[in-house]
Amino acid sequence: MSASTRLETAWTRRASPLARALAVAYLALVVYVSLAPWSGWRDVGIGAFAYLSAPLPRYITAFDVVVNVLGYLPLGALVVLALHPRVRGAAAAALAVATCALLSGAMEALQTFLPSRVASSIDLATNSAGALLGAALAARYASSLIDRGRLAELRARWFRRDASLPLTLIALWPLAQVHPGTMLFGNGELRDLLQSILGAFDLWPSGFTTARFGPAEFILSEAAVATAGLLAAGLTLAAVMQALAPRSRLLLALLATALATRSLAFGVQFGADRVFAWATPGAIGGLAIGTLALLVAAAGRPRALARLALLATLVQIALVNLTPENPYHVHWLQQWHPGRLLHAAQGADWLATAWPYALLAWLLPAALSARLPKSHPSHP
Repeated sequence: MSASTRLETAWTRRASPLARALAVAYLALVVYVSLAPWSGWRDVGIGAFAYLSAPLPRYITAFDVVVNVLGYLPLGALVVLALHPRVRGAAAAALAVATCALLSGAMEALQTFLPSRVASSIDLATNSAGALLGAALAARYASSLIDRGRLAELRARWFRRDASLPLTLIALWPLAQVHPGTMLFGNGELRDLLQSILGAFDLWPSGFTTARFGPAEFILSEAAVATAGLLAAGLTLAAVMQALAPRSRLLLALLATALATRSLAFGVQFGADRVFAWATPGAIGGLAIGTLALLVAAAGRPRALARLALLATLVQIALVNLTPENPYHVHWLQQWHPGRLLHAAQGADWLATAWPYALLAWLLPAALSARLPKSHPSHP
């Protein structure tokens, strides 16, 4: 039996843990964005579902309609893929649309108690339409994607079968770059929270954070953060690759996706003339050092790669939270006006903060136990 035949036999009619993990992660992101800013809850004296019979909004913009459709399109598709192969075809699409409609209806009902949000039946309808479009597309191609398609074969050939959780985290890493943080790949900033907690026990190194940083120090700090952030994501991806995976191409594709996402976000948030405003001297230096180090280290053993990724993540978190705020960047960031993307921007902020800690939750047991093999298996 050929290798390709064995792969097809092993993967045919099996559920996709990756699709299920991505569906859960995206659902959590939708819930967070729908209820942002998560403050100011109050009873306004009307029922939670009064929006269903309320008059239509006077102004309905094409922008809002498109955002609502696009926001739920991936969720509808992911629910269909998560249900496969237990539920398939039209039944899977119908169940996905019903699930997304119920979720959207519940989010709109809760928005009734948020003064900064407006519950609307139009949002429910457009969210459901997006879910229907995504579910219809996924239902048509689910079998070829998961059971016997080229993507399923590459997934089995390139990555470990138990890699669904880390692959989900890696898929979210480019999205974590949407928020214009102080430094490139500088996710995980909890400076105020950490300072209040550690300061209560006189453990916060205030002398370091109040030290004067000149341009050279800020450049070095950003270079170190960019290097550590790239190594944390890249080495995690390399740790769950099979021996036959095209390592360099996959790692460079991940980096290109993250940088493209950041450039697009800067263009939307600050204007087309600032698409590459993130490319500071420190960021460029960190990219050069991190890329070279990543490509060299990626050939290492899985468990060693996970331990290096763990170290890089800890270094990144420490540097992001201990480096003083760059006054130039703070002044420049005041020009950021998300406007109609305010709540999506809050979701991006939450993802950027939480991502490295979620990665730590996987890396700690993976690096310190026998979950990952000492060497790469020769075949899936």
